[in-house]
Amino acid sequence: MSDREIELKLVCEPAELERLRRAPALSRMKSGRASGKHLHSVYFDTDDLALGDHGLALRLRRSGGACTQTLKTENGHSGEQTGALARDTGEYEARLPRGAAGPDLNKLPAGLKSRIQKLADGRPIAPRLVSDIRRTVHNLTTPQGDVIELALDKGALRAGKAKELPVSEIELELKEGSPESLYRLALDLNDIAALRVGFESKSERGFALLRPRTPAAVKAETLTLAPDATLEDVYATVLRHCLVHLTSNETATVEARLPEALHQMRVALRRARSALAVFRPAIGGGMADRLAEEAKWLANELGPARDFDVFVGEILAPVTPRDAGLSRLAARAAAAREEAWDRALAAIGSRRYTRFLLEYGLFLAGRGWRVKRKAPRLARAFAVEALDRRLASVVKLGREIETLDLESRHELRKRLKKFRYALHFFSSLFGSDAAKPYVKHLSQLQDVFGGLNDVATAHLILDGPLAAPDSAAAAARVFAWSEKRAAKDWKGALRLWRRFREADAFWRD
Repeated sequence: MSDREIELKLVCEPAELERLRRAPALSRMKSGRASGKHLHSVYFDTDDLALGDHGLALRLRRSGGACTQTLKTENGHSGEQTGALARDTGEYEARLPRGAAGPDLNKLPAGLKSRIQKLADGRPIAPRLVSDIRRTVHNLTTPQGDVIELALDKGALRAGKAKELPVSEIELELKEGSPESLYRLALDLNDIAALRVGFESKSERGFALLRPRTPAAVKAETLTLAPDATLEDVYATVLRHCLVHLTSNETATVEARLPEALHQMRVALRRARSALAVFRPAIGGGMADRLAEEAKWLANELGPARDFDVFVGEILAPVTPRDAGLSRLAARAAAAREEAWDRALAAIGSRRYTRFLLEYGLFLAGRGWRVKRKAPRLARAFAVEALDRRLASVVKLGREIETLDLESRHELRKRLKKFRYALHFFSSLFGSDAAKPYVKHLSQLQDVFGGLNDVATAHLILDGPLAAPDSAAAAARVFAWSEKRAAKDWKGALRLWRRFREADAFWRD
């Protein structure tokens, strides 16, 4: 049997799971009594996890004497209608004999059977992971009439003899209705207990026990839009793209404290705020403004950690020779950096962050925005106006580029960054080949502005949290170094500015 499964996963501490079990708010939506199950699942794969690497999860699950084979597959349209956070998967189930020791590929559609055999390439498909879960299931009917299965799962994943991972999570599976209802319910649950959005299935987390992953930062993928795409569809695509960029870097930020991953989270937040701002003349509304404010809050919470990462790694580290004053400054910076990271991770682990993600997902799933009456139907027509506005803002400040003071140079850098985000959002509407030379000039121009940001960061930190009489001389050396580099970079900026201004504005052709 083939089915489509739309599911939103939430994870929490076991105490929070118990809090939800007893929540009176759930009783008002329950249809019938809760049911308890003991689910013993065995996941099968090749020795190098070829199926999992290609988005397939093959399992046998035993419950109450029955044995069910399930193959889960990734759907190509995942996230487009479900708000990006809810998973949209294909599910193929078949009943097997009670004593079945392994999967029966003949129970699968011919195409999937062939795909699995090709991935296995003659290697045995054997048990790799055991999931042992105590599940409590509630069938809920929302005030809007949607039907959701709420499963409270507690147990463990086991791979091999010594590798075990506890499980404490909630699965919300849509049975009837709209994916919006999953987000509304999740928001209600987050008011009852401290929850986090779960981005990985049990099989993905379990297989990570067998093959530990090296955390890595994820840059935003290239956007590809059809030339005749509507304004509303492009708005949804761009905002979903920013949300995926943000959440793709959460694990590496939280589990590995990876500076580049935290940086990418902040980039994603800036891109989201820039997108909401650039579309605002034609599309938006109250929730769009709220999301922009929450993105600003989160960026501010992550900002000090990023500032100290830059200060320690890019501003302070190259300054030589090392003396006692510089060593004291470095020690204080390292301690302050740890405190800033603690603040950032506390924000990411907070209910407010979870609420932000869920509200963002609900906004996308329900298309909860308002398109203004005079807005163009096609995104391409709007993009021409939007890019012209952003370019005009850049050019206005850049006319006197040779006489700009430090503060104005920094402002020009920020305007260029916002313009570049808009170009990334819209350039594929006009053909990637047409946009490449222009984007290249802008990227080169932004790169040489790095020294300006270093100066701003140095002043922010050395005049603020690290200001101390016994490190004043060391601070002066750091200032001098960063300002010297900024002056060198600025010469390059003047040359690249002229090239940038001579480039054709491809969107006007």
